[in-house]
Amino acid sequence: MARRVRRIVLILLAAAVVAVAAWMLWPRSLEDALELEDADFYGFLITFDVQNGQNSTDSESYTVSAGSEQAEAVLDLLDQYTYHFCWDTLADPNVISEVGDIIVDLDASGDLERGLSVSNGTGKARVNGQVVRIGYFGNSQAATLCEQLAAILRSGSGVAN
Repeated sequence: MARRVRRIVLILLAAAVVAVAAWMLWPRSLEDALELEDADFYGFLITFDVQNGQNSTDSESYTVSAGSEQAEAVLDLLDQYTYHFCWDTLADPNVISEVGDIIVDLDASGDLERGLSVSNGTGKARVNGQVVRIGYFGNSQAATLCEQLAAILRSGSGVAN
């Protein structure tokens, strides 16, 4: 009897672990999470530059009109990327280290907790106030997304270089 109960407990525990892992690693659409369609939204670029021991920071802000070519390009780009939860989603949602030299923030509400913040120095991003991973291995997908968003916002034309 005790052996049967122990087996059932182990099976339930294994099922719970598999369920949590599947929930965390399940890919979610960036476009769906951000809800930027049919709304004007804002883009913020922060560029860090270190030359000869001197640090400089440059910031740019953009307003993207709903339905514009630029907005459609951003939405099409976001539709190509997914994110998934990571340990930092569960632990500390405010810490992303090694941010790189460019940070791009997108937000429609004026509240940066309800948008996207991605940089080219880490595979993690902040989506609606939660730390998540873009892609499963390395930093390349988040870095590429960051660079493409920056190019679209800077060009104003909706075409990423």
